[in-house]
Formats: sequence, structure tokens, C-alpha cells
Amino acid sequence: MMHITVALPDDVAQEYYNASEKLKEVLEVGQPDAQTLMRFMLAGFTAHDIAAHFDRALRNITGAPMPDETDTWVFSPGFENAP
Repeated sequence: MMHITVALPDDVAQEYYNASEKLKEVLEVGQPDAQTLMRFMLAGFTAHDIAAHFDRALRNITGAPMPDETDTWVFSPGFENAP
């Protein structure tokens, strides 16, 4: 087993802590903590999935067209000049 330390932004980590608290209330069993939820989420992704998420996020940030929608821009090239 490999152990990886990842620094998360506070708001992202808080979502995991909130989710673990909700699960404790709803399930009424065990003590799922935020770190367990993070491990569970990360274990559900393949390398291809992770690369696709990063690709999509970077395309959203830069306004580049999505690979499956080549004629559609998230933001048009002239977005910066919009009134």
C-alpha cells in the first residue's frame, strides 16, 4: 500500500468533514471520518478518470473547446472584451 500526503484547500477539506458528519447522523453506525471518505473517493478513480477531470477543468479555465464538443467554447475567445 502506498501512502500519499495531499494538501487540500480548507474549503475542500471542510466538505469532506461535513459529509462525514452527515454520514454519522444518517447511518448511525461506525465512525466514518473525513480521511476515510477522501480515500474512498480517490480509490474510485482510474488514471484516465483523473486525467479527464484535469483536462476538463483546465479547458473550463482557459475557455478552450471541450474535446467532445469541438465547436462549443465554454467562454468565447472574446469573453474578456465583453461589456
